[in-house]
Amino acid sequence: MNGHCDGSPRREPKTPEERLDRALHRCGHYLYHNSAGPRQATVLRLLQESGPMSQREVQEALHIQPGSVSELLSKLESKGFLLRQRDGEDKRKVNIVLTPRGQALELRPVEDTLSRRYAALSREEQEQLTGCLERLLESWEEGGRSR
Repeated sequence: MNGHCDGSPRREPKTPEERLDRALHRCGHYLYHNSAGPRQATVLRLLQESGPMSQREVQEALHIQPGSVSELLSKLESKGFLLRQRDGEDKRKVNIVLTPRGQALELRPVEDTLSRRYAALSREEQEQLTGCLERLLESWEEGGRSR
């Protein structure tokens, strides 16, 4: 992508802080749009195994509150993994249906997914990055004090 969503050209970062900020933003964007958390993966796995279901059926199958299932489904819908369709026979009923993208997801155990996600880094690099990010978050949460 060569520009921002508003059409303005993207300026290349000049300082280490700008490069870091851009890299963190891109990582966050990628993770938000390309991954499903454990609860989201449970919903997707259920739909992959059972086919289209109503929201109530999803709620009952997973034993979760109506508001929680609604929020999960909205997040998965915004990521393009599922959609809501009116039932062909009962127009009052809305079915939750996987999109081709949701059907194609390989839902591995969380440990396997994380292992693959961070495979480009050695264990030592993962520990170093985790430590740096934790210090950064701690600093932000304390009001931006420097170390």
